[in-house]
Amino acid sequence: MRRVLIVDEFEPYADALANLLRRCGYDERRERTGESALSTAADFDPDVVFVDLRLPDMDGYRLADQLRQQGSDTRPKIVALTHIPRGEGGGDDAVFDDYLLKRPNVETLRRVVEG
Repeated sequence: MRRVLIVDEFEPYADALANLLRRCGYDERRERTGESALSTAADFDPDVVFVDLRLPDMDGYRLADQLRQQGSDTRPKIVALTHIPRGEGGGDDAVFDDYLLKRPNVETLRRVVEG
């Protein structure tokens, strides 16, 4: 079973995405801050991390960098999942393995998680 970590401070969206991922057969965890996501990622060892670009304690670019440096045995796929169009977030989009605008359809989510 694929493990997916959702990092988004907007709880209703994170909950809806988590429910959808669970119905698709994935194990999911949710965090609202970058610091809590780093802690959860160390224990949960996710296959995929969906990251919003705007978090209360750090931006998604910094979180992606720190996740990559965390030293896990397996490197998770890190995906920006945000309302901010590519190139407008104020950071280097290349830090992400994929970049999606919020409200992707089920097929897109499966492609990203399985790919």
